Amino acid sequence: MSKIGSPLFILRDECQKDFMQVIEKLGELGFDGIELFGIFGHKPADVRKKLDSCGLEAVGDHVPFNEFATNTAKVIDEHKELGCKFLTLSAPESGGLPGGENYARTLETIEKIGEKMKQAGMTLLYHNHAEEPRSIINGKAALEHLMDDAPALSLEADLGWIQIGGGDPMHYLEKYKDRCPIVHFKDFIPAKPGGEADFYFRPTGYGVVRNAELYAKTLEFDTPPAWYVMDHDCAYTRDIYWDLKISVEYFRNLMLMYGC
Repeated sequence: MSKIGSPLFILRDECQKDFMQVIEKLGELGFDGIELFGIFGHKPADVRKKLDSCGLEAVGDHVPFNEFATNTAKVIDEHKELGCKFLTLSAPESGGLPGGENYARTLETIEKIGEKMKQAGMTLLYHNHAEEPRSIINGKAALEHLMDDAPALSLEADLGWIQIGGGDPMHYLEKYKDRCPIVHFKDFIPAKPGGEADFYFRPTGYGVVRNAELYAKTLEFDTPPAWYVMDHDCAYTRDIYWDLKISVEYFRNLMLMYGC
């Protein structure tokens, strides 16, 4: 059965102050797991113990590209100790995305890391942002080039960033339905013309992303995603935990609505 995770990126400042307390609060909010953003100087065994005591799992972690490439075995071993089944490559070095001068090297590195991940029984992911669906190369988005050229990768589809980047989230779920074990439900609202930003993040279910339709599409996968992550990068002046609370409540209700 699919589970609901919370990202730590939005809580990164709080994690610097008291990482273990953040874990406790996310457990109290009703999440099943957390997607790490590092472990803030703690030992993997201590973090795993805290997660277990709060009834949480480590969904995965975002690992800097160069660190992953240089210390692949160490990265894998430490995250297996945490209980992670997924690891996400952060963006590669400059010029490493499709169309860049270092793209071929990126693909070689992904292949090597992917093989070691497979041997460890883990899945290698790529988490998109707005630039990958926005950048069009020879009539195809850079995100599609990357996924089509790197079979070792699974897609951690960030539906909000895809839409912000001008792509169609439904298209990516349909095309990569066999390679989407984690889906990020990021929501937002467009800003009014003349504002300081083009959009503002909102809790999942409180923006313009077609969450219900997209969730229903994932239920058509032969293997539905293992995790749905309630992801927004900023709560602005609102309380972060309140934003996360109403996100997980919205998605729990959505799952109940569809009988899951």
